[in-house]
Amino acid sequence: MRRMFMGAQGLGPLGLMEGDPLLIQAEQKLIDQADELVVLIDSSKFHKRSSLILCGLKRITTVITDSGIEDRHVQMLEDAGVGLIIANTRSGIVEENASSSA
Repeated sequence: MRRMFMGAQGLGPLGLMEGDPLLIQAEQKLIDQADELVVLIDSSKFHKRSSLILCGLKRITTVITDSGIEDRHVQMLEDAGVGLIIANTRSGIVEENASSSA
């Protein structure tokens, strides 16, 4: 199984967003080769927007973020079937959302 880890400029209901078309072109080729896509972003990235969509939300297997994530964003990920891992940056404890085992 090939698992790809990546960050992005933003994440919203339409999917993963980037601002550079050349970067998107290269990353899409890598994403196409991955069986699982794990996105590592801090909670502020849920508020960032871009006109360029790298991939749809349903293509993402798991999101790893910090405890600042808002409930509406947790719900957005759950509705799309995306697993969620919340890293508690203060204590080093990692909490895994129930949807991440799906």
